[in-house]
Amino acid sequence: MERLIFDPSGYKVKWGAESIGLLAKEFALLQFLYRHRDRAFTRDQLLDQVWTMEFPVERTVDDHIYRLRKKLSPWTHVRINTVRGYGYSLTVGEPKSVMNPSVSDREVNSSVRDIFKKYHLFGQGKSMLALATQQDVLGYELDPFYAVYLKFIQGDIAWFLQADDLPLQTRLYWLLILYRGTNPEPKQLLSYCEQAISRRALSPEEHREMRILNILEVYADAGLAVEAMKRFEETRKTVEADRLSGFVMPVAIMEMYVYVLAGKLEQADTVSERLAGLLRDTPYLREIGRFRIVQGLLGMARGREKEAEQLFDEGLDVLEMSLNVPLRTISLCQITGYITRNNAGLKMERKYASLYESLDQELGLSKHKEEMENVIRGALCLS
Repeated sequence: MERLIFDPSGYKVKWGAESIGLLAKEFALLQFLYRHRDRAFTRDQLLDQVWTMEFPVERTVDDHIYRLRKKLSPWTHVRINTVRGYGYSLTVGEPKSVMNPSVSDREVNSSVRDIFKKYHLFGQGKSMLALATQQDVLGYELDPFYAVYLKFIQGDIAWFLQADDLPLQTRLYWLLILYRGTNPEPKQLLSYCEQAISRRALSPEEHREMRILNILEVYADAGLAVEAMKRFEETRKTVEADRLSGFVMPVAIMEMYVYVLAGKLEQADTVSERLAGLLRDTPYLREIGRFRIVQGLLGMARGREKEAEQLFDEGLDVLEMSLNVPLRTISLCQITGYITRNNAGLKMERKYASLYESLDQELGLSKHKEEMENVIRGALCLS
C-alpha cells in the first residue's frame, strides 16, 4: 500500500508511521536505488551517481550497502539484492500479512472507516497512512476507496498506470489530477477535463467535483479566468443544494486563485478574509497549505516577493506535512508558472523549479507523462 518517503532535512526514510535515520551518503544511495528500483547497478555506476566529484574506492559502496541492510533489516519487504558479478539492486514488496479475528467485525470496520473519513476531511494524509500500515495489527479491512486514495496522495503514478485490476474509468479522475502535476500544456489538460465531463466518463461524484471545482482552476491556468468566473454561481448553488460542507473551503481557495490570475485583487482579498475566518474555526491542513500558496500568488501580484516566498514555503511545508504529493506538485507548477509569466528572472524562480525537479525525479513525473496522456486518451476514446 505504501512507498518509501525520504526526508532530506534529517536524512530519515519513512515507511508509514515508522522511520529510520541514515547518514548522508546512506540516504543518497538508498534514494537513488529506490528511484531506480528493480534495476541493477554496478559499483562504478553507484559511485558516479552518489559520490559525484569525489574519489572513493569500490569498497565504499560495499560498506554503505552493508550498513543500509543492517538499518533496513526491520523492513523485510525492502531488500537490497546482490547481483553476482555485477552489483546491487533494490526491490520493494508488500509487508507480510497477519490474520486478525476482528477483520470480519462490522463495528470495528465501521469505526475505522469513520476515523479515515475524519483524517480525510482534516487533510491528515500521514495519519491515514499510519493507520493503513497498522491494518494487520489492528485487524480491519481497508475501505477500497481509501486503498486507492492512499496511492493517490503519495503520488504513485506507476500504480495508477498499471493497476489493471481497477477499471480504467475508475482511475481516470485520479489520473487527470496527477497529470496536472506533470506541468502539461494547460489547454491540453483543459481539453481532457472537458471531454471527461461531456462524455460522462467519471462517476457521478467525480463528475460533480470536476465540473464545480477542478476544471475552474484549469480554465484560469489556460488564460480563461473569465470563463471560470462565469461558473462560480453554479458552483456555489451546487455546494449549497447538495450540502457539500467539505467543499466550502476548497471552492473558496479556487475562487481566490482564479481572481488572482484574472488580476481582480480586491475580490481575491475579500475571499482571503473569509477563508482566514473559516480556517480559524476549522484548521484543516490541506486547506491551510493551499491557502498559503494562493496568498503567496496574491503577494506576487502586488510585488511583495519576500512575503510571497515566505507564504510559498509555509504552504509547501504544510502540504508535505499533510502528505498530499499531488497538491504539492500542482502548487509548484502554479508558483513557477506565475513567476515565469510575470516575474521571469527572479532568484526564487530557480528555487521552486529545483524543488519541482526533485519531485520529478522521485515520482517520475516527466518519465510517466506521455504514458499518462495515452491512458487518459484511451479512457476518453480519443484517437
